[in-house]
Amino acid sequence: MNSTLTFNSLFIYSEKNKKYFYDDFGKGINLIYGPNTSGKSTLVQSLIYTFGINDGKEHLEELLSMDLFFRLDCTFKRENIDVAILLIREGGTLYVKIGDIPLKVFNGINGNNSFEHVKLKHFFHELFNFNLFLESKEEYKEAPIEAVFLPYYISQSVGWVYLRKSFSSLDFFRNFKDDYLDYYLGIETAVDREEKKKLEAEVLKAEKEQTFLTEIQNNHIPLQVSKMTDESFTTQSLQYLDDYKTLQDDVAQKEKEYLFKSNELSFLSERKSVVSRIKSSQIKQDPGQGSCPMCSQSLPYNMQHNYTHQQELNDTLSQYESIKTKITSVQSEVNSLKAKIEKIKKQISEKYEVFKSYSDQEITLERWIDNKANLRLNKNILSRLGQLTLDLSVLRKSLEVYKTDEEVAEERSKKNYLFKDLFEANLKQLKVKELSEDRYTTLYKISAFPFQGVELHKTIMAYHFAFNSLISKTKDIHRLPFILDAVFKEDLDEFNEDLLIEFISKNRPKDTQLFMTISEKTKKASQVARYQREFLNNEAKTIQIGNGRDTRTLLKAYNGEQDHLLKETMEIINLNSV
Repeated sequence: MNSTLTFNSLFIYSEKNKKYFYDDFGKGINLIYGPNTSGKSTLVQSLIYTFGINDGKEHLEELLSMDLFFRLDCTFKRENIDVAILLIREGGTLYVKIGDIPLKVFNGINGNNSFEHVKLKHFFHELFNFNLFLESKEEYKEAPIEAVFLPYYISQSVGWVYLRKSFSSLDFFRNFKDDYLDYYLGIETAVDREEKKKLEAEVLKAEKEQTFLTEIQNNHIPLQVSKMTDESFTTQSLQYLDDYKTLQDDVAQKEKEYLFKSNELSFLSERKSVVSRIKSSQIKQDPGQGSCPMCSQSLPYNMQHNYTHQQELNDTLSQYESIKTKITSVQSEVNSLKAKIEKIKKQISEKYEVFKSYSDQEITLERWIDNKANLRLNKNILSRLGQLTLDLSVLRKSLEVYKTDEEVAEERSKKNYLFKDLFEANLKQLKVKELSEDRYTTLYKISAFPFQGVELHKTIMAYHFAFNSLISKTKDIHRLPFILDAVFKEDLDEFNEDLLIEFISKNRPKDTQLFMTISEKTKKASQVARYQREFLNNEAKTIQIGNGRDTRTLLKAYNGEQDHLLKETMEIINLNSV
């Protein structure tokens, strides 16, 4: 069952400047608005930063200089059970409280490679049952925390231009796109692929050893001679001689058949030559048109002569075609017999080497010891071959739980079709012209779109909503609030602004919250109220940053509005500080 995280409220407080921000959030759409540079994106980035994500921290530099803390209260739901989660980030320290479980503290998380940050990453992997591993420096490691949020966050800076670029730290992983898509679509994880590769390598190694040992056992002449010499292998020795005689008889029979077929082929070739000459003569002796081969006079024509000539000519042509077909068939039999004879002679040659070596044996103590050593080797080979057979059976059984390359390709193809249907439906709603080429509509091929400006903005909107809808069907995938920063990033006219708000309202994920920021235009002070009325059914939670005019107004003067929350937060920080 999917797990879902809901943001309940955000509290930011600066003791140094006596400023704060506080607001609670709605279960559905949360519309954050204000003039440009008022602090809308800062609010969104604060949510991300509170989880220990350092990517994009530079956008919060002005805020972080105030020595503040961020407190995010959430609800985590899994298997229909709701659990309260509290996250408090103060500089390089993150405090996490989950239900009644003792508080966890992670100190020194400002560096992504720090020991504490790696611990934090592992913590979130376990919390969200997040099993995405990515390849870096030829080894797979747990994906960064950013990958937990990536499908659910479209950043203002690059999110509306490039796909999967809202976090820059993910660019360094090999095969990131395929690993990322496979995981979120429930097709295959990198861990599965890595384990499968290891098992396949072990199978290949065991098969090579098995082939090598079998080759030694069957074709190593000293080993064969030792088996013939030793009294314990008398039965096998007699069998060897019987096999040798059988092969000799077989090659004699095949050579007899080969001679017969070769004679038949010669006969047919000669007959073809004769019939060919007859055919040529008959063609020249056509009554009324041909001439006598002796005196060169024209042949007389009458109906009876012509009928007889045509009948004979047809018979000759029929014989000629029949002979050609028979020659092809007999030639094939001759070739086949020749190949079989050569194969049997090779077997005889190999067996004769064993027999010759056996005949030349001198019974000495040294030879007897060598034979016994060879027999010990043979016993060890048999034992190892038996173990390899068992090992291969276990390895192949283990491989059955992993998808084959063909199965992965088939599942990707199915997801491509599902995505294309969703994506094209979204493009139609957003009135974007149809994309005809597969590289723009096939999920695993898409890297960019052939648009710019408003058209690109709407196309990427359609892409993210289609992808969000698709991954919501993936079993056991985590679901986070869908965050769209700067929905009006491009210079949109009123028609397209309304189109976007209407599209978001109709297509938003119903199982998670949606956060979106829009730029408030002072000349249209009532635009948010109109959106609420016309598109959002007056159900969206609206959060205005500042007073609609001033910039950098996320924080305001603190006058004791959240004393209880502040006191509780400070107690957690002070009691657990190192």
